[in-house]
Amino acid sequence: MKNAVKIIALLIAAVLALSHCACAKKASPADGKRTDPNGSKVTDKPAGTDGNANVTAGPSVTDAPETGAPEPTQVPEELSYKIVDDIKKAAAGDVIIFGTYEQDGDTSNGKEPLEWLVLEKSGNAILVITLYAVESKVFNDSRDYITWETSTMRAWLNDDFYRETFSPDESAKIKNTTLVAEKNPQNENVSPGNDTEDKIFLLSIQEAEKYFKDNSERKCSPSEALVATGGFTVSSRPWYASHSYACLWWLRSPGMDKLKIAYVDKGGAISYSGNQVDYNNNTCVRPAMWVVIE
Repeated sequence: MKNAVKIIALLIAAVLALSHCACAKKASPADGKRTDPNGSKVTDKPAGTDGNANVTAGPSVTDAPETGAPEPTQVPEELSYKIVDDIKKAAAGDVIIFGTYEQDGDTSNGKEPLEWLVLEKSGNAILVITLYAVESKVFNDSRDYITWETSTMRAWLNDDFYRETFSPDESAKIKNTTLVAEKNPQNENVSPGNDTEDKIFLLSIQEAEKYFKDNSERKCSPSEALVATGGFTVSSRPWYASHSYACLWWLRSPGMDKLKIAYVDKGGAISYSGNQVDYNNNTCVRPAMWVVIE
C-alpha cells in the first residue's frame, strides 16, 4: 500500500514538472522564433524585409517616391525671346532682325542677320540695342582725355559699322538722334563733353539703368565669332543666350576721370569708375539706335 502511494505521488510530480516546462517554453522562446496559431514558425524581423521569412518584401527606402524634391534645371532648346517679323508690331522686350553682321566666325557663309532687343517704343520709332555684343574694341585708340564726342568708338560706329551693317533701305529708317551729354551720377566733377547727333551710339549710364531693371537683364554674351577668339569668362547663362560666356560692354558716359569710360561688367553691374579708354581685354560693343517703324 505504501509503495502504491509513493508511485502515485511520483507520477503526479512528473506530470506537474512536464506541465511547467511546456508553459515556460511558450512564454519565452529561446530560438528567437514565435509560433502562429497553426503552429508554423515565423521570424521576428520587421514587416517589409525579406530574408528567410515567409512574408512579402515591401518597398525599400530608396524605392520610395520623393516628395517635394526640386526638378533639375533644364536649359530650354528654344531661346526664351520672341522674334517679331513685322517691326511695326514690335514692343519693348521683343527682338527684331535688322541688318547683317559677321557673327558665327565663318566668313565663307556670309554675314548673319543681326538681332536687336527692343528697349522702348515711342510714337513711330523704337529704341533697340544688339542682343549680343558684336565686337571687342577699345573705346579710343589712344590714352587721351576724351569724351564720347571725340572718341574713335563714336567714329567707328557711325562710319564703318553703319556702312557694313545696313542696306540703303535700312539706313533710311535709322534716325539721327540727339544725345544729351549726361554726367556720371557718382563722378559729377568729370565733364561728359558736348551733346552730339548720331545714328548709332552706346547707352549712357542713365539709359542702362532705365531700360534694364536689374543686373541679370544687363548681362551680355558675345557673339559666337567673338567667343571663338578666346579670353571670355564662363558665367551664369544670360536669359537669351545659347552659351554661358559673359562679357564687359562699354557705355558712353565718363568714368571717374577723363581717362576712363563707364561700362557694364560680366555680372550686369554698372561700373561707375570705368575702364581706361584704350583698355581692351575683351570689353565689347553693343550698338544702339532709334529706328522709324512707319
